[in-house]
Amino acid sequence: MSDLIIAAIKIVFLALLWLFILFVANVVRTDLFGRRVPASSLAAIPADRGRGKGRSKLPTRFAITAGPQQGASVPVEPVINLGRAADSTLLLDDDYASARHAQLVQKDPTTWLLTDLQSTNGTYVNGKLATEPIKVTVGDVVRIGKTLMRLEI
Repeated sequence: MSDLIIAAIKIVFLALLWLFILFVANVVRTDLFGRRVPASSLAAIPADRGRGKGRSKLPTRFAITAGPQQGASVPVEPVINLGRAADSTLLLDDDYASARHAQLVQKDPTTWLLTDLQSTNGTYVNGKLATEPIKVTVGDVVRIGKTLMRLEI
């Protein structure tokens, strides 16, 4: 083989090696820090408040309305723990959820307080970041990562 072909093969090999190294570095960075989720991709689902005649206004379940586990729900309890930990009331299968992400505590039959438990990616109620305990009522949209949830009647 000529020296020119050998030099070209070496350059192509080095270019491919650098592309592989950059690809691996990007995968590691994404694993460590996650991806940014644009708010437009997580548009809130309109709340069906269920205010028809003869219907109770008390919530009966806390349901996932959008995300990887859409349709899953748990019956209303005085305390609902949200996260990826096995002992969570509502176990979230979301890459952006912490092990113990948030807690929903009932204050009276129609009012709940949502507390973010110092999660990495935050908890949002109706698009607002919950930096302190925030009031949640029937139909309010709670977002953790790509998962949207709400209290339902």
